[in-house]
Amino acid sequence: MDIEFDLLVPNFRHAKERWPDAPTLTSHYLSLVDSYNSNNFSLIETIKSFIESVCLTILVEYGKSMPTADPNTTEMLVETLRCLGFQNTRGASKLDKVLSAYNKLADALSEMRNENGPIAHGKDGFLDNLSNNHMRAFLFIGDTLIGLLLSALEGKEPDLKFTREPYERFSHLHDRIDYSVAVETSVEDDEVLPIIIVKMRTSRLSDDIVLRVEPSRLLYSIDRTAYAELLSAVEIDRVEIPEREEIVVGSNGKPDEIDVRDTSPAGEIQKSYIGILTRLKAEFEAYLGTLDISITRTTRDGENIVDSLLATAESNMGTDWTKREMLQAKMKIALRRVLVKFGVDGKVATESAEHLVTWFKKQAAGIESS
Repeated sequence: MDIEFDLLVPNFRHAKERWPDAPTLTSHYLSLVDSYNSNNFSLIETIKSFIESVCLTILVEYGKSMPTADPNTTEMLVETLRCLGFQNTRGASKLDKVLSAYNKLADALSEMRNENGPIAHGKDGFLDNLSNNHMRAFLFIGDTLIGLLLSALEGKEPDLKFTREPYERFSHLHDRIDYSVAVETSVEDDEVLPIIIVKMRTSRLSDDIVLRVEPSRLLYSIDRTAYAELLSAVEIDRVEIPEREEIVVGSNGKPDEIDVRDTSPAGEIQKSYIGILTRLKAEFEAYLGTLDISITRTTRDGENIVDSLLATAESNMGTDWTKREMLQAKMKIALRRVLVKFGVDGKVATESAEHLVTWFKKQAAGIESS
């Protein structure tokens, strides 16, 4: 092609740069550039996947689930725009015609993919390369849809409980905290390991915000060089490490305290679950998809991840559990252990378990009495 990719369709790069730490978007972007430069058919599939990845990323940013268990591109686009406040009102607004036009573009992209994409429909792999006109048509449609999503996103406040955008993007919010908060720090020895206690308060808060964090977690999150330097020093000392219970730091800034003498939160590994959360199974499977957790994960003995997570959540629901941070912390640990059991990476499992507890709080609150 005679025009550089980023000059012809800049919104793909803009989306990649919006979430610089998102490996799937980066991978799709690089595949798009490669396909563009070589004029091959995989361009069509990759454009479609890129759009769906952006939609899924935005939905997860706001704690939303996919519209169905296996949505098409248009359904993903409609649901994402609805999440961002752009919803078709069936003629009640002039904006409806614009949204309808964008939906038709998404449908057209899928139809062109069906007609020209050899991957999904078993077409001959030795077909001629795409013409420049076809190539540009696919790219312009994709770029237009990505541009709409990014523009809609710019006008909406992020959900700070879920967003994965970098810290630097919210400097105006950080200043409001940094210039108004009073901070007090201390160190607590719990007979197992030292815990750094950070208390923060403002005049409008009735209770302090309390963070409890291990030295290793603090260093690993803020200064990897210092973490590596300290690790090297303690390796020389050959410190003996005792067995200890997991320590959970709550995302709400308050301590999730677990009594080490208490029974360790257990995960329920199940082949089939029937209980008070059964009615939520379909919605739960969809939400797992938004977290990039496959619902088909099973063990050799036939236990499956969906039923195991539902059973684990129910077993950790105590009285007023949605209001008691200790019980929520125990559920988080139990859910994390189930995710790890089914092969989910440890860091991803920790983040996902936190999202799952939040989801259950919203979806299952009061379900015991319904």
